[in-house]
Amino acid sequence: MQTQSKQIDFSGHNFYCGIDVHKKSWTVTIQTDELKLKTFSQDPDPHQIVRYLKKNYPGGNFLAGYEAGYFGYGIQRTLEAMGIPCLVLHPADIPTSDKDREQKRDPRDSRKIANAIKNHEVTSIWVPPVDLEQDRQLLRTREKLSRDKTRIKNRIKAFLQLYGIAYPESFSQPASHWSGRFIQWLDSIKLSESTGTESLRSLVRNLRFQRGEILTVSKNIRRLAQSEKYNQEYLQLIKKPGIGMITAMTILTETGDISRFRTVDCFRSFMGIVPKAHDSGDKERPGKITKRANSHLRYLLVEITWMAIRHNPYYLNIYQNYKKRMPGNKALIRTAGKVTNEIYYCLKK
Repeated sequence: MQTQSKQIDFSGHNFYCGIDVHKKSWTVTIQTDELKLKTFSQDPDPHQIVRYLKKNYPGGNFLAGYEAGYFGYGIQRTLEAMGIPCLVLHPADIPTSDKDREQKRDPRDSRKIANAIKNHEVTSIWVPPVDLEQDRQLLRTREKLSRDKTRIKNRIKAFLQLYGIAYPESFSQPASHWSGRFIQWLDSIKLSESTGTESLRSLVRNLRFQRGEILTVSKNIRRLAQSEKYNQEYLQLIKKPGIGMITAMTILTETGDISRFRTVDCFRSFMGIVPKAHDSGDKERPGKITKRANSHLRYLLVEITWMAIRHNPYYLNIYQNYKKRMPGNKALIRTAGKVTNEIYYCLKK
């Protein structure tokens, strides 16, 4: 009598895995081309997903996906290393019905992700190489330190105003504030109570620490700019008006491989210099610039554009011509589009 084999083999079958990730637990939905198989919760561990898929559906073709956010790209890299292709999805790209928005739950979200990757309705965002991502963090760390330093300065100003401490004549102009002599003067201030004096000195010590950290990080950024990986593009960028060391390195680390942008319009969209559109029939209703952008680069681009307008007659002329036809903020954005074009072609060629 012929015996029947009990070995399971899903070769040639596709399985789609939608993962709704959270800090303490993940909700996972698995489905095929025809059926929704299972939705379950598990610990936040990509290895657990891989073990489950390979144990229950051996030989299958797997494709996973999750929304970009808190976990970054670590889940994607782990799954890819274990043989499970994975997409990192922009949350706004996942098709969502009004019912999904009104009744938002984790199982529903994971099913949306699984269904979207099954129907090829979404594409993965670009996942940077690990070395580029870590270089990027150096620039972002400096940005955060600079914001912290600004907060401490504001606290010191508020402290002086609270107790009616006036600036000496030598520091009457704002441009003279925060120099070495100014900080020495802050250290010399004594209030009527020792507790008040120590409070002010604590803020000044914090300010000195932040300045030292920013200096250390800036030195590391300079060494990175001089490395073989970035030096050629860096030297080209700093020739442009309004672009210095920090700005150039932020552009290079946030952009990555410029060849991933097929056209200059794609690059402008990445920078956030494209308007919203509400066209219908023969009517065109352009809106404000879209919020979908790299926030680090769009902020810098505005600063670069102002510097270019002030120091380059070519951009000053463009800005003034636009300003004749539209408000100043819109003229600035149009001029920023021209600056973006120049950055794109500088990196491309």
